[in-house]
Amino acid sequence: MKNYVLIGEKWKRAIVFTDERYADLYIAKNCPDICCVKYSAADFEAQFGLNAKKVLEYGLNDYNAQVLITIGD
Repeated sequence: MKNYVLIGEKWKRAIVFTDERYADLYIAKNCPDICCVKYSAADFEAQFGLNAKKVLEYGLNDYNAQVLITIGD
């Protein structure tokens, strides 16, 4: 299931959704002019596992987002 949405090219951050359907909904509504790429949890860890990360929890929201991850170098 690809429920991680990576946003941006230079300042990378990822939103983790409860399922792929919410990830697709978020991308359709919020990413028309922004680079957004979906990852599975395994693919995300393989790509960014060694990067510094800060994990912030989301509260109740329309997209069932669980956490926001900011990705460092």
